[in-house]
Amino acid sequence: MDANDSSNNFDYDSFMTREFPYPEGKFPEITRLLGHFNKITKLLLECAIQSLRVAKNHQGEAAFRANTRYTIVCNFRLRTINLIKIFSDLVDLKGGEIFDEGTANIIVRSLLESYLVYFRLYNGCKGDKETQTLYFNMYDLSSVLHFLKYGKSLQNKRPSKFEEGNVKTRIKKLINKIKSSDNFGTLPLRIRNAILKIETGDLDYLNFINFNKLIKDSPLPTEFVTSYYSYASSFAHSEGFSSNLSQVYFQSRKKWRELNEMFKFRLIYMCLAVSSQFYISFIEYDKTQLGDEKEQDVWETLSLCNYYLTAIKTNK
Repeated sequence: MDANDSSNNFDYDSFMTREFPYPEGKFPEITRLLGHFNKITKLLLECAIQSLRVAKNHQGEAAFRANTRYTIVCNFRLRTINLIKIFSDLVDLKGGEIFDEGTANIIVRSLLESYLVYFRLYNGCKGDKETQTLYFNMYDLSSVLHFLKYGKSLQNKRPSKFEEGNVKTRIKKLINKIKSSDNFGTLPLRIRNAILKIETGDLDYLNFINFNKLIKDSPLPTEFVTSYYSYASSFAHSEGFSSNLSQVYFQSRKKWRELNEMFKFRLIYMCLAVSSQFYISFIEYDKTQLGDEKEQDVWETLSLCNYYLTAIKTNK
């Protein structure tokens, strides 16, 4: 569905007027924007659940792809719920309100990466089944390699026994599938070399996704999102960067309210863009159909998604 299309049961103008009752140039309240963020990701999860129901009789690779799609969306929704909680300020001993921007950026960065992984495995393959199979096998190999490293430590927390030999056999089969793909030779040299090193036991992980390249390939505005991704990654990779920003923040106590509002608007802007694009990408790929009782909710969500995606492309 396109939110610009007409629907007998949906009044687009009334809905948008209700959701954005502000003069031109004035930002909506953060709580309203968080409500939109929650609404979009909630319906995204409902679509993923419906998609899994439809695929319940799938076997083999089809079942794995359906479960992967569902799992990525579930993780996205869980992190959304936790992120929304972080938007509630902490209060220090003197009653000052503190916004934990560092933690919020780390979570938003993970939301962006989740969408980009989804895009790489599904929409980004553009109907090329051979390429999709290759990337799914690399995704599976990367996951299994991590499981091999940590499986033993998790053994006591799992209902079934960890069988290292079975995991190594699975890794070997995945490597053979990857190397025998007609598209293996089109992969970057560093990835092909990594696969060979894993095969010989000289490497125990696979980093096959370049997120900056994926941002360029995705429908998201490249310059804006790349700049944000670099900024957010600094919180995850540099404790010094995070500490320096925190020091500047705590030295500006009188400006906390103003700073908090700026940080929150910058973050929610990215959240709404990523979640909106995720929802659009999901229904475009999966052709998800929800029940008639969800029609109003679907139209409202599509309207919000198109609004925020237009906004980010216009104001990038």
